[in-house]
Amino acid sequence: MVTEWLGNAWTALYFFLVRPMWKWVLRKYTGRCELLRICYQYDEGAKRTKSIERSLKLSRVTYLKELYKSGNIPDTAAAAQEVMKIKAIVQEVHPRFMDCFQVCLCQICGYKKLKNDVDTIRRVSYSAENSDHEKILLELWDNMMPGVKLETRICNQWKELGFQGEDPKTDFRGMGVLGLYQLLHFATKHREQCRRVLSRSNHPTYWYPYAVVGINLTKAIFDMLQSGALRTHFYNTSKDKPCIHDYHEVYCYMFFEFDKFWFDSKPKDIMEFGRLQGKFKKLIQDRLKDDPSTVLVADFQKEE
Repeated sequence: MVTEWLGNAWTALYFFLVRPMWKWVLRKYTGRCELLRICYQYDEGAKRTKSIERSLKLSRVTYLKELYKSGNIPDTAAAAQEVMKIKAIVQEVHPRFMDCFQVCLCQICGYKKLKNDVDTIRRVSYSAENSDHEKILLELWDNMMPGVKLETRICNQWKELGFQGEDPKTDFRGMGVLGLYQLLHFATKHREQCRRVLSRSNHPTYWYPYAVVGINLTKAIFDMLQSGALRTHFYNTSKDKPCIHDYHEVYCYMFFEFDKFWFDSKPKDIMEFGRLQGKFKKLIQDRLKDDPSTVLVADFQKEE
């Protein structure tokens, strides 16, 4: 109880007294505000953008806090100019700042928008009555099993793709159509690697249900997106706002890498999936947290 109280007291003291005083000292010493110091101190990428993000979040200036909270800033140039006005940053003296700050702002807002867009897709339940959903599901079959005709819409053949039963729709309950979209993205955008992973999933000793594992990875990546863990990757890979395609590419990376991790781990049986998936997820999260230069891009994605 006492330890917790002391911890809370120190946190309050730091944010309301120590941090503002330290910022004031640095500004007097360097002649630069915190945002300007960050742009000079760090190269383009996650380290810089995360530092800008934190500065906006902790700022006492209402306009700056609103920039952090917003998921939609139509005119980042106007926003950057307003910040320069508030912070008395002269364009002629610091010509780099406006472009640097705009990129960071675009990335920060873009990540928030991506979180909302992905969650919107996840909330859409798969429906057999929806012709678009059914069409995408059959497209998945055609891409994964070329030349093999599906006998009927509901049949045991779906188990060959790693679904649990005769009707795949039951496996999409947890993640909605997002799970289906990501399976299809891997199958259509990286066909060779996708079929290789599917083939390996049928290993006599280290087999695993391809589709079910894919949907579980959809959940793992979604959690990482919502927690902010994927900011490192997206802030390092694009100056613009990340889109759904970029998010699906992270899924392809994760699936491809998990397959290798699974075989390297030599599991006794499929019952080890939960433990190994958790271990794999933590390895990725630790990389994103500990190494600010981390990007989740496989060699085959670089080539394409």
